[in-house]
Amino acid sequence: MNKTLISALLTLALAAAALGVPAATAPSKVQAAVAAQEQLDKTAAASQKKIDKTATGTSDMLNQYLQVTQLTDDTRAYDDQLQQIIQAQQDEMNSLNTQMSQVGDVEKGLPPLMLQMADSLAQYVKLDIPYRADERLAKMQQLHTLLTNPTVAVTDKFQRLMQAYKDEITAGKTVEAYRGELSDSGKTLTVNFLRVGHLLLAYQTLDRSVTGYWDKQNRKWVTDNDYRAAVAQAIAISNKQAPPDLMQLPVGAPEVSK
Repeated sequence: MNKTLISALLTLALAAAALGVPAATAPSKVQAAVAAQEQLDKTAAASQKKIDKTATGTSDMLNQYLQVTQLTDDTRAYDDQLQQIIQAQQDEMNSLNTQMSQVGDVEKGLPPLMLQMADSLAQYVKLDIPYRADERLAKMQQLHTLLTNPTVAVTDKFQRLMQAYKDEITAGKTVEAYRGELSDSGKTLTVNFLRVGHLLLAYQTLDRSVTGYWDKQNRKWVTDNDYRAAVAQAIAISNKQAPPDLMQLPVGAPEVSK
């Protein structure tokens, strides 16, 4: 029982005595008041427990709501990310399908183009200086046969064609000396040839008595012994039998393409 209640009861008792209320009546009323107060206190305590329990439940519900809200936001963000990934994959698939259709179109048009390139290369070989002419023309014929073979994959055909072009380009950057047969004016001579790129093809007999070169403009062999020493030296340098040196060779002036 709290101090305020005790004080109130004492005050009530004194007031009862002062008013001449019977002694037996006053305690009875005091006890009733005390009992009522105690009941009130119990009711208040029970109500407070209910309030505390309700507050705790409300707090738990609020925490659960916040957790569910956060989970919902995370799920929505993850779903948005998945949608972006799926869209990117779909765009990539569409791009690949487009490229595949274009590859199909290119593959259909590639064989005629490769044949045209092979014919152009063969024509170039025929018009070039006649170094290793039989060997190079045979390669051109083999290339044409390969390109017209339906059982050979397009990729293999393309690689062989590119290799043929590379061989001709590489030859234009090199110098070589080799032995071979020269037919001119009904005569066949065994000579040493000197090739300088695609610019010059000179020859010299084994005894160095005759020296000449291929005239690209007039497409014929020209004998010119004035270049005997220079051609002999160039052949020796190409065969690594002499150190590199400057020399004058019968290289024609560049021609204007038509």
